[in-house]
Amino acid sequence: MSKATIRLAFRQIIDQTITTPFGQNIFHATWSEFRIQQQSFSKGQPLFTWAEIKEAFPKSNPALPFKVSFSIAGLINDLNHQIPGLQDSLGLQAIPFAHHRFELLSSHAADAAQHRISLTYFSPEMTLCEIIGEKLLLSITPPQSFLLQLQPGLSIISYEPTTTARSSSPSPENSPLAATLLTSSL
Repeated sequence: MSKATIRLAFRQIIDQTITTPFGQNIFHATWSEFRIQQQSFSKGQPLFTWAEIKEAFPKSNPALPFKVSFSIAGLINDLNHQIPGLQDSLGLQAIPFAHHRFELLSSHAADAAQHRISLTYFSPEMTLCEIIGEKLLLSITPPQSFLLQLQPGLSIISYEPTTTARSSSPSPENSPLAATLLTSSL
């Protein structure tokens, strides 16, 4: 029996320390694109960081991150709607995402160590069957289910309790008081 319909969000921070091939490709593509966009958005001024550009030109947010995000469109498309780094507890099933959000956290055109972005993936609706310790028992296509370990960066962003055919509160005609009144009137 299901408890609720939920949607998950999984946020990954990507910086120079990322070790996965996918993360490294994302890092290099976005930092290279930031360096190109920085030249255009700084308008000849000595603005090398994302913070400096935002302060000098408030309209650069969201325009500059939007343009930087185009550099990873192909990499995101190659994921085939599967969240990288998030699998069931057996490591057999990747968790799907319906859409994602890119965020440019910080960057410097001359210093890769200051470049940080986040990717947040949003799942389609799933059925939450149970919570077992630190794991969620989920189903995308019932009756097939899987366990997902709770972890940093993972959050439930939508929770809708499953309604049952029988109401949890008794109707007035089925209440103990109604039964007492009915019996006493006979």
